[in-house]
Amino acid sequence: MELMNREDIRRWAENHAVAAARELREMNRNPPSSDEAFQAALALLVYDEASNGSPFERNDSVSDRADQAMWDSWTTLRARWNRAR
Repeated sequence: MELMNREDIRRWAENHAVAAARELREMNRNPPSSDEAFQAALALLVYDEASNGSPFERNDSVSDRADQAMWDSWTTLRARWNRAR
């Protein structure tokens, strides 16, 4: 596994902060109309689906782990309940 360079991460974070500040200034200076904002949101949804597939069919490892943990807990609880009866 390759380690991350701290300076690269610091530079990325600084660039991200500068970009976020500029985006905020631009949005305050020239806010989109409600129709433009809605069209932009739809375009982002189309882009996401084109890049990652349908949001209803893609695998989500975080949700999968949470579901597995829930079922593991249920199995443990159920086993204890059956023994107590």
